[in-house]
Amino acid sequence: MTSQQTVLLVVDVQHGNTAEAFDRDGVVGRIRGLIDRARADGVPVLWIQHEAGPFVPGSDPWQIVEAVRPGEGDTVIGKHYLDSFVETDLRARLDALGATRLVLCGAATDACIRSTAARSQIEGYDTVLVADGHTTDEGPWPLPLPDGSEVPVGAREMIAFTNFFVADTDYPGVTTEVVPAADVTW
Repeated sequence: MTSQQTVLLVVDVQHGNTAEAFDRDGVVGRIRGLIDRARADGVPVLWIQHEAGPFVPGSDPWQIVEAVRPGEGDTVIGKHYLDSFVETDLRARLDALGATRLVLCGAATDACIRSTAARSQIEGYDTVLVADGHTTDEGPWPLPLPDGSEVPVGAREMIAFTNFFVADTDYPGVTTEVVPAADVTW
């Protein structure tokens, strides 16, 4: 491990937002590999679990996907907003671990991943987005907007744009990387 304290943050890999996800099995498999590597190398793993809208605690959509489900005693942080830091104890838990660098993966790309990546940069964490470790629903696209217009892109484009957006975002004093799961270092 480097002098930085890295934490792997697994965001909202739940039945309700991965069942129809782009490259679901590939993304979940890569996340599983990251979890295994992190544990083997002594890197803390924290799970975020959405608990609002259709993600009612105890319901099937709320359940974390079995392939990446946390083990006994693992830290799972429930949240009600897209940004994993809003009204949660995530910051306090990261501070208790001495975290300076976050590796992010999970779902959904266009919502919780993008919001949490931006917030982690704002909060001053060096941020690594796993380029092939996040996903979003395959459709139906285009998505309708309240004003009658539509989001004219699909899942593949949303993932590519989010990778670009995060890589292109600078904040003072922090570094940002977007790398494939195979290239993640602790």
